Amino acid sequence: MVAPAPARRSVWTTREKVVRMVWATVGRLAWVCVPRARGALLRAFGGSAGRGCELARSVEILIPWNVHLGSGVRVGERVILYGLGPIRIGDGTVIDYRAHLCAGTHDMSDSRFPLVKPPITVGRGCFIGLDAYVGPEVVLGDGCVVWPRAAVFKSQPAGAEVRGNPARPVSAEGRGG
Repeated sequence: MVAPAPARRSVWTTREKVVRMVWATVGRLAWVCVPRARGALLRAFGGSAGRGCELARSVEILIPWNVHLGSGVRVGERVILYGLGPIRIGDGTVIDYRAHLCAGTHDMSDSRFPLVKPPITVGRGCFIGLDAYVGPEVVLGDGCVVWPRAAVFKSQPAGAEVRGNPARPVSAEGRGG
């Protein structure tokens, strides 16, 4: 006889479930229809956005109260800010099309696979390239460059330039110089 799967419980409170539902319906409609209000809308749902943030129409933000953007942040089309845990993005950072920042995972050592929500921190003046992935618990120091389609699973110091899957530092030869 096979043992039944362990019971799973939601990590979300009833209030959080309701806010998520309102965000996914009314919030999404306002996001699409009133582009100039995207920063204010994010703030209204508990997140933060500094002055001069530009967020594309198709940006997907799962949990708005976990997303915190500095001033002058630019987020391109079809970017996913999967903020199960906190995502903090520093001033002047650019996140290119289809990039995915994923601040959440599951504890695979537990048969119930509980959700864990480690943060992502992106420093000031970073660039995250087209279709790049930044995983949970990653810290990118100021001025980091993540090349297109790179998959970053480990923190990187200020000024690092990484590419590949898993992402590794770019050498002088890799830059063409």
